[in-house]
Amino acid sequence: MNKYLEFKKGREIEWLELNILRTGEGLSKSLISTLADGVSEEEIDSWIREFEYRGTLYKNPYYKVEHNKITPLYIWSDIPEYYLCVYYSYYGAKDATIGTKLFEKVSALSLKNFIGGDVYSLGFPEGKGLNEYLDEFINYCFEKRGISANGDYKDDGVDVIGFKLFEDKRSANIYVLQQCAAGIHWRTKKKIELNRWTNYILWYPECIISSIATVDFVSQREWEKQNSSFGMLIDRVRIYNTLYKTNVEDNLRNEVLAWAEPTLN
Repeated sequence: MNKYLEFKKGREIEWLELNILRTGEGLSKSLISTLADGVSEEEIDSWIREFEYRGTLYKNPYYKVEHNKITPLYIWSDIPEYYLCVYYSYYGAKDATIGTKLFEKVSALSLKNFIGGDVYSLGFPEGKGLNEYLDEFINYCFEKRGISANGDYKDDGVDVIGFKLFEDKRSANIYVLQQCAAGIHWRTKKKIELNRWTNYILWYPECIISSIATVDFVSQREWEKQNSSFGMLIDRVRIYNTLYKTNVEDNLRNEVLAWAEPTLN
């Protein structure tokens, strides 16, 4: 494993995060200055302040900032699902690995923990058409099936359906339609078309929340804009806070660890 990654402008925070997760060692201001040759002291100070701010957003932060030094409390193998998010935020998701599928599974488990209900993933198992998934899903939710989806739609923008039932075998429950975006260009994705989804299944839009899960950290500056476009935002901080509320399932943890190992070289 190369000890430190080459500095990448525009992804400074992810660069720092990956370095502390990969090495398990702290980064002092002076070391950061050496690794990011040519960057001003003021800019490095702003990175450290950003780390301090983000630390207040994590329920159980995986690092601490003291005396201008960022020190990891966990390494990549302790939280490999979060490492996957940071990795794709830094590099993008154009590789040919199963990492993007794993991100969908990670997002689904995070959503499940958040709503305290259950999730249904479109695409697992693979090989079904959208209508087959929809026919299967209504067996769980006591809603009525509507019109068939056009055969051109693979998933029509929805990767995971989260649902929380009242357990009285009646309709009108809580549903979250979530798209999962492992790529860095998630802001250009199309929003979920509820006018189609409320025809596929005859549920009322008042019971449905649109959502997007992203590997990125969404800054406060753009929060409202993206929220108004995609609905409930689940960025990697929210994934971290909800995913680790429970133990990650062994199968998923092992899959992510196996994916992560080659990325360390």
